[in-house]
Amino acid sequence: MSTYFLPSEIEQLETLKKDGKFIEAMRVVNRILVKDPRNEEALLQVADIKYRAGEIEWAEKAIDFLNEQRGNEDPMWLYVKGVLEMEKNNRKAAKPFLQQAIKLTNYENHEILRCYGLCEYRYGNREKWLYYLESAFDLHDLDAEVIYNLIELYLLEQRYTEANKMIRYYRKHHQDLETFDKDISYYDYKVWLFEKFLYGWKVMKEGTN
Repeated sequence: MSTYFLPSEIEQLETLKKDGKFIEAMRVVNRILVKDPRNEEALLQVADIKYRAGEIEWAEKAIDFLNEQRGNEDPMWLYVKGVLEMEKNNRKAAKPFLQQAIKLTNYENHEILRCYGLCEYRYGNREKWLYYLESAFDLHDLDAEVIYNLIELYLLEQRYTEANKMIRYYRKHHQDLETFDKDISYYDYKVWLFEKFLYGWKVMKEGTN
């Protein structure tokens, strides 16, 4: 019989993870694992806790076990495996996991598309990254992380017109933007830095004309 987290435990876990109290968070998870070592919800929590704690190898072990249980056919676990490989700068290893996750979700999961776009960019395929990131934006145009990634890569590619357009979009829809594991203030600061860079570039360009 499966064991489940109580709603109060889920809330407690999220608070502990947010506060960086990873040892305490693992104690909550261990209540489930002691009774049900193959519990998928608990194993995913282990992966998340270890990932946030910077213990990538332990996070990966939990995800590998989950993938084995699902026969490497669950897009969520494949996606997480790909992300963990990217965290280790193993872009070549990350790519097939993310590709499989995309296929299994029929190209309809914006977060998986976003991560794959970043993987392609870091892998050196600059023609592909834009397609996948813009596809992620088309699916979910209020995800602050997607918008942030688009601005960042537009700037890296010196596509300043597109970057400025996306910054204006960010400002226009600020109240409706959604975040996952970062506070909106994180993105506000990053976008402000991007604006400063673009302003400096504009001043420099005008000064050379």
